[in-house]
Amino acid sequence: MDPLERGVELFNRGLYWEAHEAWEELWLELEDEPKLFMQGLIQLAAAYHKATVQMQPSGCVKLHRSALVKLTPAPRDFMGVQTGPLLAAAHRTLAEAERWLAGEAPGIERALIPRITLARDVH
Repeated sequence: MDPLERGVELFNRGLYWEAHEAWEELWLELEDEPKLFMQGLIQLAAAYHKATVQMQPSGCVKLHRSALVKLTPAPRDFMGVQTGPLLAAAHRTLAEAERWLAGEAPGIERALIPRITLARDVH
């Protein structure tokens, strides 16, 4: 299993730090737009780690925003990742993280955290 697939599998199991680590291996080998996209995935995983393990709304919001800046410009299904559903869900969880930071929500519900789908897994 390549590092992208391994990271997706870990991310979808809720092991966000481990996904971050798997993707970092790939990130080190990339350049240009793919490197930026992978950095966005890494930051998104770190944001969800802040939300679910460390319970740090400030870090969660900061990482979420930074991740979306990097992920949003990517073309559809970039690097085999279905970007449309991922971005839509990440924007929703950012809104929840912002509410959490403002004291209006107790945190991000795990059910709102997206799963990542690889384009080749869609039938």
